[in-house]
Amino acid sequence: MTIRQLSIGLVLALPLAACATEPEEGGPVTINIEQSLTGQTTSSGTFRMAGALADRGATTEDMTFGGPLDQSPVPLTFRRTLTGEDGTLVVTGSANLAFNSPATAAISGSWRIESGTGRYAGMQGSGQLTGAANFAASPPAASLEYAGTIAR
Repeated sequence: MTIRQLSIGLVLALPLAACATEPEEGGPVTINIEQSLTGQTTSSGTFRMAGALADRGATTEDMTFGGPLDQSPVPLTFRRTLTGEDGTLVVTGSANLAFNSPATAAISGSWRIESGTGRYAGMQGSGQLTGAANFAASPPAASLEYAGTIAR
């Protein structure tokens, strides 16, 4: 083997070795959301992500109610965009609003990552969500917690 062949082999092998030893990014995360309704089926607010990945920023949500709000539990589907310092995550899922009074409801459901940009490009993940909605607030507000796993 000549020096030239050895040099070319090393140049080609170094990037492969670096990829093989690079740790997988991700793991368990919790995303806390504070939001208010901006329309009948839209909301906006802030989020804070902690755990294997940490970030914070703004969030918007579009939702579709699967039944009348006066017949608990009310099924809903949603598409949420989280725009943080490290990129954007789009999360979709379904949940139920279970009214415990005319003005308050418990929220429970599941979520999964639809897409991402920046640090979140190529990420996959899913989990469960819980929370509480206050329809007596002006505007109506909710606090949510998404718990799950995000990984590349």
